[in-house]
Amino acid sequence: MKQTKVFIILLFSLLFIGSAQGREIVDLAGRTIKVPEKVERIVALGPGTLRLVVYLQATSNVVGIETLETKPLPPFFRPYSSVSAEQIAHLPQVGSGGPGKLPNLEALLACRAQVIFSIGLDRGQVENLQAKTGIPTIILSYGKLGVWRDEALQSLKLMGDILNRQARAHEIALYLEKAQKELHEKTAAARNSSPSVYFGGLAYKGIRGLESTEEGYFPGTLVKARNVAGDNPAKGHLFIDKERLLQWNPEIIFLDYSSNHLVSREYLENICFYQLLQAVKQKRVYSVLPYNQYNTNLESALANAYYIGNQLYPENFSDLAVTTKIAEIFDFFLGLKIDTATLPAYQPFCVKKFALR
Repeated sequence: MKQTKVFIILLFSLLFIGSAQGREIVDLAGRTIKVPEKVERIVALGPGTLRLVVYLQATSNVVGIETLETKPLPPFFRPYSSVSAEQIAHLPQVGSGGPGKLPNLEALLACRAQVIFSIGLDRGQVENLQAKTGIPTIILSYGKLGVWRDEALQSLKLMGDILNRQARAHEIALYLEKAQKELHEKTAAARNSSPSVYFGGLAYKGIRGLESTEEGYFPGTLVKARNVAGDNPAKGHLFIDKERLLQWNPEIIFLDYSSNHLVSREYLENICFYQLLQAVKQKRVYSVLPYNQYNTNLESALANAYYIGNQLYPENFSDLAVTTKIAEIFDFFLGLKIDTATLPAYQPFCVKKFALR
């Protein structure tokens, strides 16, 4: 009975998809695929795919959703979720979600999607999914996790072409170009004058403590921060021991606010260690937003860069209202109106929360 139902859904899906004239596109894996001229019904699978849809202001085109996208999270873990929540709440769930997780075939077919966008499924999985559903399935990519690569912009452009959101995709590319140029101009001559910096408490497959850090921390690289853990983004995440941090003894520490309770507890259990760090003694410990959660939150990464740059080189950023800029970033990418004073980051660590004094 179930197989018969799947067959009937598949038959109607093929008729629905085949009724439109098509055009050929080339996806991020180099596959040539025929998609309908006008695409109005889509499913976004895998890490960060729905985020790109939200950036393109195309959430109304989504007809099926991963269960993971409906799960509540602390504020600003995935900012796009707060924007899309109302629109996707009523949508059928097509699978659990997650890297490499295939959707439920029957639920997916029932959505009658014209196109499936996918990140995190390998080529074989995508080919198999497309063959079984008859639905054009497009492979997209962000590039290396934690760094906004050219692949992400290519994915936005391709998705914009398919969804007739070319103008919005172009607008995003221009905004990014302008922001990176502005950050470069304010920090190009400042690399040698940057205080030594440690980025800690970075989430990595869950919440982590102070020892969790990253070489080439992306928002830091945008403002030429002198990262004591290293500047090579290819090496990425690493765990260090506390003795190494004492050796580095950075002048400033930026902590991912997702780790606030864990770091607070660690501090209370080992006050003597924390008080040996000059950044703690001089009260130069600040919080930043987590920017990797189901792939890269670009708006959070950019906002972090402006905040970090302002802390490192206040004279270079004196002509820029950084809090206003952060609010502008969230408004541009997500249409999210925020009051930076209420953000759970971008401030010195609160004594009540973190006991860092």
